[in-house]
Amino acid sequence: MLVLGIALLPVLLLLLYIYRKDNASPEPPLQLAKAFFYGVVSIFVSLFFTSTLFSLPFFDFKESNTVFGQFAEAFFGAALPEESAKLLMLWLLLRKNKYYDEYFDGIVYATFVGLGFAAFENVMYVAQAGGDWISVGFSRALFSIPGHFSFAVAMGYFYSLVHFGQKSNSLMQACVLLVPVIAHWIYDGLLFAQGVVAEMVGLVFILCFLVFVVIMYRRTIKLVAKLRDFDNPPPLPQSPQMPPPPPPTNRV
Repeated sequence: MLVLGIALLPVLLLLLYIYRKDNASPEPPLQLAKAFFYGVVSIFVSLFFTSTLFSLPFFDFKESNTVFGQFAEAFFGAALPEESAKLLMLWLLLRKNKYYDEYFDGIVYATFVGLGFAAFENVMYVAQAGGDWISVGFSRALFSIPGHFSFAVAMGYFYSLVHFGQKSNSLMQACVLLVPVIAHWIYDGLLFAQGVVAEMVGLVFILCFLVFVVIMYRRTIKLVAKLRDFDNPPPLPQSPQMPPPPPPTNRV
């Protein structure tokens, strides 16, 4: 039970964070539960995508000992199939959802889908860690769960911009999938690659990873605030009023 709590606590905290941000017109709890369940299902969809890709010639890079091979594994084995599966489930959830009526709802639903995926994945990793479950749970709480949260926020942000016609050009439509895939790819690629290089080079990869994570987290917070402003734009600053002129004086 404690293992389950360690695995799910960071997920619950981030879900609560994004739910409280949606305070103007909160989504129905049943819809959010459905989104979370769709996220869990997306795990199995991504496994299907991965197995299909790796059944093709030249797509399985698991045995590669090169930096290129590890980045290719991060792209084809994690970033592309996982984010594609999440987007598919998000589309299925929102295509006829009458409650999807605000810009910020895109981030809310994408986050619940993304963290549904992350929750199931985290439970598996922590449960399989054996005696190291505390360190694994702690490191994933700091990096993996917030990582999935950031990917989901980016997906929901662009999804809403396209859905509500704020920016519906081809590039913006591609960004719905492209941005979370690239972020996920860089995140995993830096981690995968540090395991196949010399120790000092590996430290450089880890340093780059930490810098990237900080930048990504900060950008995530900005996207949350920015999309909320589409629904609740801040009031325009009022120009200061000039004081009335003094009354004329009658001089003799």
